[in-house]
Amino acid sequence: MLIYKDSTGEHDSISVRRNRWYDHKNMRGGYPLKFMQEFYGMNFRTAMKELLHGEEPELGRKRNKENEKNVSQSEKKSVQENREQISCPSEKSEFILPEKDRNMKRLFAYLLQKRFLSQSVVKCFVEQKILYQEKEHGNIVFVGTDKEGVPKSACKKSTTEQSKSFRMTVAGSDCKYGFCWRGENTKLYVFEAAIDLMSFITWRNDEWKADSFLALDGLSPKPLLQFLEEQKNIHEIFLCLDYDAAGIEACDKLKDILIEKGYEAEKIKREYPLYKDWNEQLKAEHGVEAILPQSHPKKTAYHVAVRKLGIMNADTESLYMKWRKQGHEKTGLFFYLDQIKRDFKQAEKAVRKRDTDIKLLLTSILRMADLSVCLMCEVKGDNNLPELTMYQTAIQKLEKAYKPYLDKARMDRRIQEMKEEMEHLKTLAVQEQPSLFVWAKNMADMAMRAIIYVETEYPQELERKNSFAEQKELASASEEKKSVEQITLQM
Repeated sequence: MLIYKDSTGEHDSISVRRNRWYDHKNMRGGYPLKFMQEFYGMNFRTAMKELLHGEEPELGRKRNKENEKNVSQSEKKSVQENREQISCPSEKSEFILPEKDRNMKRLFAYLLQKRFLSQSVVKCFVEQKILYQEKEHGNIVFVGTDKEGVPKSACKKSTTEQSKSFRMTVAGSDCKYGFCWRGENTKLYVFEAAIDLMSFITWRNDEWKADSFLALDGLSPKPLLQFLEEQKNIHEIFLCLDYDAAGIEACDKLKDILIEKGYEAEKIKREYPLYKDWNEQLKAEHGVEAILPQSHPKKTAYHVAVRKLGIMNADTESLYMKWRKQGHEKTGLFFYLDQIKRDFKQAEKAVRKRDTDIKLLLTSILRMADLSVCLMCEVKGDNNLPELTMYQTAIQKLEKAYKPYLDKARMDRRIQEMKEEMEHLKTLAVQEQPSLFVWAKNMADMAMRAIIYVETEYPQELERKNSFAEQKELASASEEKKSVEQITLQM
């Protein structure tokens, strides 16, 4: 496991197997080239040079782009393979369930006394033979089955209360099958882990057996899609994932996948625990200190940025608002377009210099977002609405549509996307209002996402890049010193 930092904290979610890596948190992976691009912000050529130990890749400019495209496509194809081989590494091995213990004392003691699950709920899953105690080490075994009840996967969990308790997938498990309860009703409740699933049922304290319940054993969509393929009676899905950054992202992603599969958006609902997860909620109800819910830092930052822009626009007497009004009165929407171009050049320059003082960069892209929203309002003007109301409505729609799981690019890539959008502006006629509105909306969206990135993850990206550059300089100086010493010895 490798450790890295982002806006949500420190993570050890990257697995490495041979020459492949996979980030379980963000559900993406690839080979060394992709790793250098993702975590050190390098372009294709620079990453290749580093992997070749400083040797310049012998590729012409045209061939370089072709190779970059081909590698990029192969990387995408390998992501699914990485998931299967790294997150479920022994899928091709023979699947054998761990041997059952003669009693389940440790299992019941842990789940009832430490996790506060209902005894009747635990007994139901034990009787279904999908929950038992392992003989060798006394671990709890959660079994995933197909629609016929045949075991297909299993996960072992220790009964110790350490900060990092033991947990592993049994060799040979088919990760398309999760720990579940299959009911006759049309409702399905989806969880990250088996204990969350049983905690929710305990908390509900009702006649639950007619509904269906599924634990993903993580955040992969594969168990959910397989369950829905087998259970055609399901028409209403409740996503009950953890109330933290990873759970929030996974809910957005799962909902999009389900909509693509033909499920109605209104039938896909989110169930939030009052604490970080459903077991933490049970703990709190039993007087034990529980982990509080954790909002997504990027969504929080987005909301803060929206509020800032709203307050800024409400203060019509500020110097900035007077400047903007005067500029618009002189040249109309051309003022917005020209100023957006100027601010983009400033932002591009700041990113290229890798300046650790991000105030200038933040000011430039904040102004780009503001002016782009103003342009949207002008092109799509509604005379029946006050100007400030139009502005706030436009930017709130952008906020509502924002999904952090789709917003993973590094700063260089964001600048490149903006640059391409600027190039696209050259082909637009200002009179083409529908096209201009789409351009302004795209620009506002990219600028807002860039603001969020600068406020949350860009400092870590800069730190990684500058640290890498410093290490290179030290290594280069060391090599130079050795060369001088060798020359001196030969004299």
